[in-house]
Amino acid sequence: MTLLRADRDGTRIEALAASAPFVRDIDEIQYVVLNEGPCITATLDRRTVRSGSLGGDRQWPRFGPRVSRLGVHSALSLPLLLPDQVVGAINVYAHGKDVFDEHAAELGELFAAPAAVAVHNAQVLAQALNLTIQLQTALSSRPVIDQAIGLLRGRTGATAEEAFARLRVISQRENVKLAVVAQRMVDEAVRRARARGHET
Repeated sequence: MTLLRADRDGTRIEALAASAPFVRDIDEIQYVVLNEGPCITATLDRRTVRSGSLGGDRQWPRFGPRVSRLGVHSALSLPLLLPDQVVGAINVYAHGKDVFDEHAAELGELFAAPAAVAVHNAQVLAQALNLTIQLQTALSSRPVIDQAIGLLRGRTGATAEEAFARLRVISQRENVKLAVVAQRMVDEAVRRARARGHET
């Protein structure tokens, strides 16, 4: 079994978890090597897909024969659907032929509905955590940026906006974060002040 996550438009798929090594091999074949298979079809078409004889299934002429040589003959792929998007998919594979009947597909769909909500909630939580980290970083770097702006204003007579613009230009030119440029500027000013203090 594999749990997958799809991007907002359902075109990029990423395997989140696989239940066995052979499943990881199938995922590699499907998503990286061939870009074809039941999960991709389920995700793009927003429908449950099943096959009981992958080796002879014409839907995936390259994927089916290759996976059947690994001893996997049946697949059930369930898209994780929200009203406005596909958030992922669940794949279940079996070594036997014709393992997943209509009843298995219906049961899978019952499981896929709450799984879609859970995957979506995990995505929203991860985005919120990332935003929190970004905001904390911005807040912690703000004092040093303000200090660097003050240094530039004192040296050049520039306005706060002009000094900030100058810091941003340096940051972009050197491809270094703004906070790093500001910290470097403040450190240099402190070093110079200490050197002057030792001279007197």
